Amino acid sequence: MDPIRLDRHLVRKWIKRGVGSIACIILVFILIDHLFPFNPPSDYSQVITARDGTILHVFLNREDKWRIRAELEEISPELKKTILKKEDKFFYFHFGINPVAIFRAMVQNAVKGERISGASTVTMQLARLIDPKPRTYRNKLTEMFRAVQLEWHFSKNEILQMYLSRLPYGGNIEGVKTASLAYYDQLPQALSLAQIVTLSIIPNNPAAFLYAADDQDLMDARNHWLDFFDRKGLFNRQMIRDAKEEPLGLERHPMPRYIPHLARRLHQENPGVDVLQTFIDSELQSRTETITWNHVKTMRGKGIRNASVIIVENRTGSVISYLGSADFNDAGSYGQVDGVISVRSPGSTLKSYLYALAIDKGLITPATVLSDVPGNFGGYQPENYDGVYRGLISAKNALALSLNIPAVNLMDELNEDYFITRLEKAGFQTISKKQNELGLSLILGGCGVTLEELTNLFYTFARQGVYCPVRYYQGQPGHGCDTLISAPATYMVTEMMTSLKRPDFPVKAEQIIDLPRIAWKTGTSYGRRDAWSIGYNPDFTVGVWIGNFEGTGVPELNGTDFAAPLLFKIFRILDEKKEHAWFPVPAELKTRDVCARSGLPPGSFCTDIIEDEYIPGISPSHLCQHLLSVFVDTDSSMSFCRSCLPISGYRKKYYPNYPPEVIAYMNDQGLPHESIPHHNPSCERVFYDNAPKITSLTDNAEYILFRNENQKLKLACQVENDVGKIYWYVNNKFLSASGIHEALFFEPPQGEVKISCLDDKGRNTDLWIQVKFI
Repeated sequence: MDPIRLDRHLVRKWIKRGVGSIACIILVFILIDHLFPFNPPSDYSQVITARDGTILHVFLNREDKWRIRAELEEISPELKKTILKKEDKFFYFHFGINPVAIFRAMVQNAVKGERISGASTVTMQLARLIDPKPRTYRNKLTEMFRAVQLEWHFSKNEILQMYLSRLPYGGNIEGVKTASLAYYDQLPQALSLAQIVTLSIIPNNPAAFLYAADDQDLMDARNHWLDFFDRKGLFNRQMIRDAKEEPLGLERHPMPRYIPHLARRLHQENPGVDVLQTFIDSELQSRTETITWNHVKTMRGKGIRNASVIIVENRTGSVISYLGSADFNDAGSYGQVDGVISVRSPGSTLKSYLYALAIDKGLITPATVLSDVPGNFGGYQPENYDGVYRGLISAKNALALSLNIPAVNLMDELNEDYFITRLEKAGFQTISKKQNELGLSLILGGCGVTLEELTNLFYTFARQGVYCPVRYYQGQPGHGCDTLISAPATYMVTEMMTSLKRPDFPVKAEQIIDLPRIAWKTGTSYGRRDAWSIGYNPDFTVGVWIGNFEGTGVPELNGTDFAAPLLFKIFRILDEKKEHAWFPVPAELKTRDVCARSGLPPGSFCTDIIEDEYIPGISPSHLCQHLLSVFVDTDSSMSFCRSCLPISGYRKKYYPNYPPEVIAYMNDQGLPHESIPHHNPSCERVFYDNAPKITSLTDNAEYILFRNENQKLKLACQVENDVGKIYWYVNNKFLSASGIHEALFFEPPQGEVKISCLDDKGRNTDLWIQVKFI
């Protein structure tokens, strides 16, 4: 046979065998890889960053180690070159194992009779860092196989990233980025060459370098490697010279622990996420903390020890400042409690939302006149904060003065179930959970809310009525937006809350130069445990809570004097960041002339005319009836209706048309007012509308009295201005007649009792009570 043909045949044969062997090796590797997979755990310390990437807070990982993930773009070219030149200069050319290095190490170690040279690649070192084992030949083979697995499943850059994030730096510090923060208090990209070389050396023997009696060994090692890099031409000679002259400067720094309340919250809600980039503005956060701390210091003498603040950027819905307490480390004041999400009583802060919904329901406009007199709402008898009742007041002034009675009246008319439903849509979770336990008192603070929820509600006003949950970090799942209030209603309430002539305007704020224009609402909870002030302008929404986390009440505490001043201080620094226009007037909002006595379009007798905003087709449109036209006899001692109007001897006269509750209040207080004369007793007409309202007893209520003590129940009612006499019945038996100014008392029988109230026009009201003697 031709020798040449034979050689070609052998070559082809050996090639086939070689390819077959390689294929078999690969198949065996794939099989073993499948049977014994190597999945490096992503167990990094969670890092919370600011909007600009500044690290604000770092958490230990599950192994209680500081191990911060280092991204390659954070690693400077100098650091990358140093590590690879020192540890594995052929990193980008091998498949996890460097056969040349292995052969060289075997020869050198055999010649010297001891281990003087290693052959571990960066990938092999990573395999050992992920799954550390004693140094044996068997474990070395396992390490080599794991290195090949890593190369099979990950790119070179991914391997380098994992390696740089796991390098040991003594104690529980792992990774270049962690060490850079821990020892130099800066990020890797800001390290000098001397610092870079120092950090490349420590992982070889952390205990020897970091816990030595002095730093000389580490300094010598650093300079040795700098000389080596100089010989290899890795860096500019002047850089090397400067690096050798630089002090070691190695010092242990604490890990960043800023925004502790928000950081802990996000950490609990997002386990396993390496980096959470918040929208926190680091500079603003620092200034907010300082202002709040100084503000709280001025209140400590009065027993008020804490405050919480949240600031929302309206354009994006991002929370740019978050302060859970004045001092997280103040254990005596429960500083670790997060006041932003703690459930507290809101005081009067929900009234703004109530007024906006009432506008959208067509119940009121800013000029609508409301009753402000004591009342009985099914046994609930609220009072105004200042104990003063104004009789009649416009909706605008009632909200500005934060009056309780008009708010409860309005909520009763709006329907409390509807209001609770709208609060649910606005994200009030505690109210949603306890809605079956709530009543009219919730508008005065008889419910639980958080500062976050209240601020989100007022942020909705800043968004012209569109509710969107505020956002804390990049990539946060959205929950959709919902229109809660119309743009016109939002604008009207915003204007109501912008007035500076109101009792909740802080006196000291008048001294602030260039006072920012904001809409705001204050609130004080029952027992003076919580003081609130929430405000907004087109750019920002700010929520402030003041109080004590343990719930201790303070007699002086109120939203006006304690929360509002801090709100204005914060807006003052926010105003430096923006030059904002005010909210635009919605196209659907119109203006009209109304009577100041009612807030309704003027009738022929109206003389006090003012301008008011309204929503066409929704706002009340019937004519003013603040005066009532009545037929009376010549000396105004008797009134007539058209059914009993005489042929002559009468005239038309206008009388104030007060609501029954206002008439009752004026009568109780002895306030003079002009009443309609008694109706013609000979009139045979039966009246049905505007029957008396029994105010002294509650329908279907149970009254418990002491036996043999002759205890009595009071009978009182509210009637129209043209009523002169009332007739009372108990269990359908006549009890007594009384004037509208008189209060009547009676001893009830035990069991179910029917109470009937009949006025002199034949209009009747009934209610039932249960009486029990003990």
